[in-house]
Amino acid sequence: MTNILKIDELNFVSNPEDLKTVHLIDKNPVLADVLAMRLNEIENVRCSFQGADSDVIQVSSELRPDVLFLDPMHLDFSRDYDLADFSRAVRGVSPKTRLLAYSFNVTDNMLRAVLDAGFRGCVSKGSDFERVKIALSAVLSGGIFLDQGFGTHLRPALGEPADLHGLSAREKDVLVALARGLTSKQIAQQLDISNKTVDTYKSRASKKLKLVDRAKIVEFVNEQGWLD
Repeated sequence: MTNILKIDELNFVSNPEDLKTVHLIDKNPVLADVLAMRLNEIENVRCSFQGADSDVIQVSSELRPDVLFLDPMHLDFSRDYDLADFSRAVRGVSPKTRLLAYSFNVTDNMLRAVLDAGFRGCVSKGSDFERVKIALSAVLSGGIFLDQGFGTHLRPALGEPADLHGLSAREKDVLVALARGLTSKQIAQQLDISNKTVDTYKSRASKKLKLVDRAKIVEFVNEQGWLD
């Protein structure tokens, strides 16, 4: 189970053998340079950086950083490739790498996408350096960090569970859309996610509810009254 750490519980490693590597990606080279320099002042943390126009997956494969620190708004996505696909690609080449978002532009949809994609947290670019350190420490310690300024986005991003079924809001959305007869491509367009992510939600929800095929999904959704 993932721990959400309190600020007073956060400590950076002190053993030289436990050196942690951080790779920062940002379109603003001045911001990236300054932040990397400050992060390199932290004991047992080594930070490198690059522009957002480089091949992030290739760099992740080569460097295999403990934390990849980036602004999701700087990445290029399409109908066939979204943030969840990007996250899976990073984990595919570097399983140990944790993703930490860093952005000015935080909306309900963006924060939901970050959490759904498996990012370990999100910190505002308007935060002071101490808060950035806390975020990084939480993620390196295996926890999750969400900037306190994102509180207004947190409930819509997390969504409400479907009573006792344990479904996320997006998993429910996908099941309802499937029951309405939409294809994965149509659902992807409707929810502004990729086809692969639709399949992930479908698979996850079906596993939770033990729904073996589309007919069972339709039957279950009708029983819940979700089509009314």
